[in-house]
Amino acid sequence: MSAPENVGFVGLGDIGAPMATRVLEKGFPLSVWNRTASKMTPLSIGGARTATNPADLASQTTILCICVDSPDATKDILFGPHGVTRSANSMVEIILDHSTVSPEFTRELAMQLSSHGIDFLDVPVSGGAIGAKAGTLAAMAGGDADLLKRVAPVISSFASQITHMGPAGAGQAAKACNQIINFGNMAALAEAVALASAYGIPPVRIPEAIAGGFAESNISQEYQRSLKADDFSPVRFLIEGLVEFYAGRIDPDYRGKLGILMKDLTIALDMGHKSGVPLPGTTHFDSVFRILQSPPEHDREA
Repeated sequence: MSAPENVGFVGLGDIGAPMATRVLEKGFPLSVWNRTASKMTPLSIGGARTATNPADLASQTTILCICVDSPDATKDILFGPHGVTRSANSMVEIILDHSTVSPEFTRELAMQLSSHGIDFLDVPVSGGAIGAKAGTLAAMAGGDADLLKRVAPVISSFASQITHMGPAGAGQAAKACNQIINFGNMAALAEAVALASAYGIPPVRIPEAIAGGFAESNISQEYQRSLKADDFSPVRFLIEGLVEFYAGRIDPDYRGKLGILMKDLTIALDMGHKSGVPLPGTTHFDSVFRILQSPPEHDREA
């Protein structure tokens, strides 16, 4: 039996950190790097090696996973002054991008990395931090199918479902479709909760009532869990913001905090525009989220 691949992980945020932890727990030699160095500490205590920058990380790993929040961050990690492709002793053979970016950016990235002799798969995930911790994420992969077979054991550390969607960029296209469904689900649940509240029904009763029926979903389950645990998961945060909006109020706590969600919707709408596919529901969600995201009138006038 061959030795496990050396895996590197960049981007130890709310989802990236538990994904990397799962890789380490599954027995893969793991090296990590994060812009905020303190986020590497828990993994270092668990046995992961830490790198001083992406170029240093490249000298320690054959499979490199990236999970960051913007294309600019990805480009800097790969091509910046201390990027992966600047490493004189790079061992990197395959890069897996778990970030959510556009299919066009992904295809461009794949071509650029190919010129450096590095293979690439776009493998965005869905399921949030809870799914990452449990190892039950859904992974949507774009790129070479044989390459995916090689890295499947690594992805299986944190994903219970891996689906090959097609060539480079197809994973990101599937993630955009996934987000359209997610946002639609949350918007519909928020409308239902707002209407129920107007009739004196506590919000938690709605996910309880639909459990086991056709209307139940992972979104409704997570909303119910978050209400009962009295924590503010991203799903609850967004649904309650929408409930306030539908009731004619905008909670100031939501101002400026929906940037990541807006990014995903922008990607989907741009794909619809380029492909000629109308997305009326997504356009509506986007307009609502932009109202929630925008500063109050007096702030804009200052």
